[in-house]
Amino acid sequence: MLWFILDMAEHGSLDYVTLAEYDEELDALRSIQKRLERRVASVGRKRNTLALINTLPRELLVDVFTHAIEYEPDTVRSNNEALMLVCHSWYLMVNNTPSLWTNIRKTAAISNACVIRALENSKDSPLEIEYDASPAERSPGDQEAFLNAIFPHAHHWRKATLRFHGDAQGLGRMATLSGSLLQSLSLWADNYPRRDGEEPLDIFGGRLPAGLREVFLGGIAVTWSPTTLCNLEVLEIISIRHHGPSVDQVLAVLGASPSLESLAMRVVNFSDGASTLLPNPVHMPTLRRLSLRVQPEITSQLLAGIRAPNCQFGDLQAVVSGDPFEYLFTPEISHSFDRIRSSAHAGSITCFPQGIWISWWGSWGINLGVDDIWTAGDVLNWLPVSPEPDSPVPLDLTIRESDPLFVEDIITVMADREAVHRVIFQEGTPVESALRMLPTGSSVEEGARELFPALNDMWIDAFLDDDEWGCLLHMLRGRQGETESRDSHQDLKPLRRLVLRMNPGPGYDEDKISEFRSIYWPNHLEEIRRLLGREGELRWCRRLVTEDGTLGDQPIPENRLN
Repeated sequence: MLWFILDMAEHGSLDYVTLAEYDEELDALRSIQKRLERRVASVGRKRNTLALINTLPRELLVDVFTHAIEYEPDTVRSNNEALMLVCHSWYLMVNNTPSLWTNIRKTAAISNACVIRALENSKDSPLEIEYDASPAERSPGDQEAFLNAIFPHAHHWRKATLRFHGDAQGLGRMATLSGSLLQSLSLWADNYPRRDGEEPLDIFGGRLPAGLREVFLGGIAVTWSPTTLCNLEVLEIISIRHHGPSVDQVLAVLGASPSLESLAMRVVNFSDGASTLLPNPVHMPTLRRLSLRVQPEITSQLLAGIRAPNCQFGDLQAVVSGDPFEYLFTPEISHSFDRIRSSAHAGSITCFPQGIWISWWGSWGINLGVDDIWTAGDVLNWLPVSPEPDSPVPLDLTIRESDPLFVEDIITVMADREAVHRVIFQEGTPVESALRMLPTGSSVEEGARELFPALNDMWIDAFLDDDEWGCLLHMLRGRQGETESRDSHQDLKPLRRLVLRMNPGPGYDEDKISEFRSIYWPNHLEEIRRLLGREGELRWCRRLVTEDGTLGDQPIPENRLN
């Protein structure tokens, strides 16, 4: 090979002068290519300026970009960068418009570098900061780096929502921050401080920014004083285990926020009750919404300590051990409960082995746990204050109890409730004894009237044995008017809907469905469907059953079960 190359060089076959010329020509062409590329880009940019969207006023186009960015959850990164890649003019517009970088939502998927870039591009614009990343998602040091990035910009915060799933010790630096533009602050953590011996969080040196109107605290205790929490329109305190407030402190805070519109206190361990009942309760004319889910005696003291004549919405939740009329429904707060009771449009009572849960639904809601069915009966006697006396609030009764005697007690106490229109027997409840008490409408105890006079809907979430099927048929004949015992109780409503096995399970229930036509329809369900009549409805394993015994092909969707 070497001799071949040398021979070509000796006879002039390799013309080095020609190669140099080619290289020179290539360099010239590359230079021309670059000038052409620049020219193409320049012409393209000029052409893009004639596009219809670029004829929009800059302010309008920024509004369009703003909506596009707000639609995308990852507002720090995704849509901003996508818009910047469209064309050069959009790149410049997005990159140099601070308002497009003010919504900063930090998750594990968004790097702190993106956060820093957004902070730099936002200039001095008001910021909305949101942080939510669990320890399993974030990398080591990620949380600390994020706080280091955002805290120097606290004086530009307009809204800050910081959720810490675990250690929130980095929040201690908030004592030295200044939030002159801050309007809304949400702080959430898994209990801060974690022990009683630790100090509560000091936010903004004990004095809130003058413009702050909304404070949400979840699992984070602060100094409960009217200087720390004042001039608010919304206050929400949730899940405070250590360093909880006293009733006196809460009332002082409420007195320092005369324009408060919404107050929520849920799962808060109060340090103490009220020292004495206030001679002059806190007047709260602007309060529209109130939510209290704390100890019943605390609820009673708080309601006794405030006057909110315009409060239209709210909910109260408590578990009472003992007499609710001693710990919760006291005479001092009758002014509150009269309005709450009169707003209800529906209610329910659910009976578990551990106790009874009463719910009253409306613009105001009551969720109350009591010890036994007898106490629940007293509460139900007190609750129904309906705007229309002849139209009691409709009530659902749900029973999930394995003790037949307890089931009979429930039926006995609830027997003459005109409001009960639905009874639900959940799986595991012995229905035979209950069904034996329901067929005729006769009294079950001295002084009782008809048995469930308004009942028209029954759900049984179990497969019945032969004795239970017999009791069910006997009950239906009595309520549908096909027995002599019905003659003296003409005002009883007939049952209009019967739901059997409303929550079918896999496997076993599929076998039952396959046996519908051969076993269940001829032996039991045909007569039940006849008794329900043309206006009635029968459901079997979440499928409708027609009058001629046709079982629906598809189960009824969850959102249509009621």
